Amino acid sequence: MLCALAACGSSGAKPDPTPTLTWYVGPDRADLDGLARTCTSQAGGAYDIRVEQLPADVSARHALLVRRLQAKDTSIDILSLDSAFTAEFAAAQYLAPLPEELKGELGKDIAPAALAAATYDGQLAVAPWWFDPQLLWYRGNVAERAGLDTTKPISWDDLVAGAERIGVTIQIADEGGTGLAQWVNALVAGAGGTLVKGTGRDAEVGLDTPAGRTAASVVEFYLDSGRGPGPTADALKKFAAPDGGFLLAPSSVISDPDVAAVASDMAWTAYPTVTDTSVAPLSGVGLAVPLYAPRSELSYQAITCLTSPTVLSSIMAAAGHSASRLTTYDDPAVKRSYPMAAVTRPAVQSGTTLPVTPYWQVAQSALDDTWLPLSDFSQDTTLERSQKALRAAIAGELP
Repeated sequence: MLCALAACGSSGAKPDPTPTLTWYVGPDRADLDGLARTCTSQAGGAYDIRVEQLPADVSARHALLVRRLQAKDTSIDILSLDSAFTAEFAAAQYLAPLPEELKGELGKDIAPAALAAATYDGQLAVAPWWFDPQLLWYRGNVAERAGLDTTKPISWDDLVAGAERIGVTIQIADEGGTGLAQWVNALVAGAGGTLVKGTGRDAEVGLDTPAGRTAASVVEFYLDSGRGPGPTADALKKFAAPDGGFLLAPSSVISDPDVAAVASDMAWTAYPTVTDTSVAPLSGVGLAVPLYAPRSELSYQAITCLTSPTVLSSIMAAAGHSASRLTTYDDPAVKRSYPMAAVTRPAVQSGTTLPVTPYWQVAQSALDDTWLPLSDFSQDTTLERSQKALRAAIAGELP
């Protein structure tokens, strides 16, 4: 009788639902919903990936994630993490450790700067994913008319002088509020310095230094020329305007709707030099699993799919992103549909990321507070004030 009752009960039982993995993402030019569907299909019913959008502004995104991760939120299964957040989140122990058996594969053939940005305290903290360098974009024959040879390194001085000569603008993209920091960091690195060196509270700040002053002279020359206002949120739209000529923006900007009207007329070359070598700003996204994610094993299975050669190739071809994994550039599909490779591949190896430090967010706030508005910028006063502000912010001193 008990067996019969058990049989009756089991005959009406519903199968367990497919687990849903919620993937929290920032703004991205890649088709993330399409990638989620691809990996859901490949999972064969093991999980279903649902995409949830985070705020576009970097500061708002950072604040929301810190608040939820501190509260041990269990609703985030996979997280697209800005490379500038990785050190902070790893130091705060917000992230689940990568399984030992995955570290070798996830860290294999990764561009050195991307690997460093994904690593904290000697351990790979997130799975490197895409990693974009900024390029110098231009429209039609603008570079030729400006007297610039795009087959050779183009200096900031020559770029500004050329734009003045033909009356076009030089726009600088501000991706989510990090534009100024990306610009200053790259200029200091291009001058042979380091904006922030070290991961501790006693990190060195390199603004009021010879390299910092060289970087500041570039900023002043550009601003005095009237060719552009510095990094702005509407730089892409201004680039597409009648007087738009040059644009400093990531490789994936080619797929942005704001430049769609001029995309067929856009060409690119390496980021402008401060001295002899192009040092482009680099920024990317790593895929992480929060410490309190309830199904971390499934989350890492999904990340293995999202970082697969097939997916990396698709985001390069479709969105213009540069993959963190350098061997992706050798994929025949990428060679056919990713024409920026000759510039982006060396750029991801010679460029510079934002400083890898747990204190970067407070340092960036100090940088913004002391440099903005750029209309008031003066290297005679701004560098010394900014140097002190960044050092105090990193040291944890109250303003």
